[in-house]
Amino acid sequence: MKPGRAMCLGVVVLLLGVTAWAQEFPRFELAGDYSFVRFAPSSSYTQGHSLNGGGGAFKVNINQYVGILMDLQGYGSTTNTFNIPQNASFPGGASGTASGDLFTYLFGPQIKVRAHGIHPFGQLLFGAAHANVYSNIFKQICQPAVGNCAFSKTPAEDAFAMAFGGGADIPIGKRVELRPAEIDYLLTRFTNQFSNTNQNNFRYSAGLVFNLGIPPSIPPKAACTAGPSEVLPWAGPVTASVQPTDFNPKHSLNYSWNSNAGSISGQGRSASIDTTNLAPGDYAITANVTDPKQKKLNSASCSASFTVKQPQAPVVGCSATPSSVRPGEPITISVNGKSPDLSPIKNRNFSASAGSLKEGNTTVGTDPGQFTTLATLDTTNAPPGPLSVNVGVTDVHGFSGSCVATVSVVAPPPPPAPEVVSETLMSQCDFKNAKKLARVDNECKAVLDEVALRLQHEPNSKLVVVGYGQEDEDARVKSVEALRAANTKSYLTGGEAKQQIDPARIEVRESNARDSGQAAKFYLVPEGGTFTVKDTTVVDESSLPADRTGRPKR
Repeated sequence: MKPGRAMCLGVVVLLLGVTAWAQEFPRFELAGDYSFVRFAPSSSYTQGHSLNGGGGAFKVNINQYVGILMDLQGYGSTTNTFNIPQNASFPGGASGTASGDLFTYLFGPQIKVRAHGIHPFGQLLFGAAHANVYSNIFKQICQPAVGNCAFSKTPAEDAFAMAFGGGADIPIGKRVELRPAEIDYLLTRFTNQFSNTNQNNFRYSAGLVFNLGIPPSIPPKAACTAGPSEVLPWAGPVTASVQPTDFNPKHSLNYSWNSNAGSISGQGRSASIDTTNLAPGDYAITANVTDPKQKKLNSASCSASFTVKQPQAPVVGCSATPSSVRPGEPITISVNGKSPDLSPIKNRNFSASAGSLKEGNTTVGTDPGQFTTLATLDTTNAPPGPLSVNVGVTDVHGFSGSCVATVSVVAPPPPPAPEVVSETLMSQCDFKNAKKLARVDNECKAVLDEVALRLQHEPNSKLVVVGYGQEDEDARVKSVEALRAANTKSYLTGGEAKQQIDPARIEVRESNARDSGQAAKFYLVPEGGTFTVKDTTVVDESSLPADRTGRPKR
């Protein structure tokens, strides 16, 4: 393997083997150094030359790894002897001594890894080289006598140059670094009668690097998380973790945890809190991260919060179907319940203020704590009035909810009243006077006196008088039936006998049936009784004619 390739591979391996840590980097770097070059001419008539010198470099950093470097170096040499055999350029051969200087002007990228304690770097530079050694030997050999050299043009003093290599800087402080070694393959391309190909040179440098434009130090940081962020007391624990950044990755870190939630278990980057006995509320957990090997900016803290939620009792709803029944009729009680916290239900209690209650089937819902239950209430022995059914539900964590369904038990209808005699036919008056068809005669008055006496002995009873007539009578006297009934009432309420029966106790009716006789019949209706004789109509006494004797029309 060629020396240049071996050096390149070594620098790459060195850079890849170091882990970067520091995020801060100087904006500029200024270097001053001693430099040694082993200059290797390609001619066989002279040996390599050792050149000592020095110079400096200025670099602008693009980021923490990459910068653009300008490298300027100068070298001086001791006197060297040249013995040139005969050739086309030197017909008689030549010999002489010469010394000279070498300057390099190189530019290119430099990659630097700012690891803790050492900063390795690698670079690839391009530019130019200037050397006067070839012009000096031209003066010594070719110019003293014409014909010593087959050419008369002074060799060029400038050539293309390239350097590839790397090294390492050791920080002495924040602003100064010691560069113990920088090793480069240095290529120069001086082509002339003395050297007509590339020169593969070795360069070594050492010195100091000064950091300029250093930004403020980046303090380490830490980020905390806690989950779950909301939790019921029995659903813990809560787990917290911390993620440190900008710490030295090669150092072991110390972690400490504390919280207003009480005891914390765990170590390192994670910890847990048992929430079983925590009261509902908001809590915080704090982590502190420390680098014990770092003197300054060696710690960071962070906090994360979580909430212990207030448990909720089961929610229960009740309904009754039907809402009103008679004693002995069943009632269906429907109960729907759920747990807002999705806690399983431990038990259900049913009770009723009256009647007999039996729980039926329970259907479980899709979520924990969700259910539907049907119960039957037997109201056989329940007294009339409002009746309540209470349902209590308790979940596995001891939280309870309840509901009340209200129904009404309606009293049964009263038994039918005992049969009461509707009316009793006491007597009747017959009207036989052909000239006065509705005249109350003495025989009728005697009958009415007995009726009045009965009414007086039974003051809570009523009297219904029904007038009857013949078909041909209606043609001669209008409403003769009504007149006969009305005249008998007039006698009872204020006739010659002065019976003074209350008119409100006497109802006057006429028969709708014809050819049923010429009479007025008297029906006694007891208290609470009803008049049931059919085909009769109540008489409007105010519509009767002034002449109530029932004289036929002529």
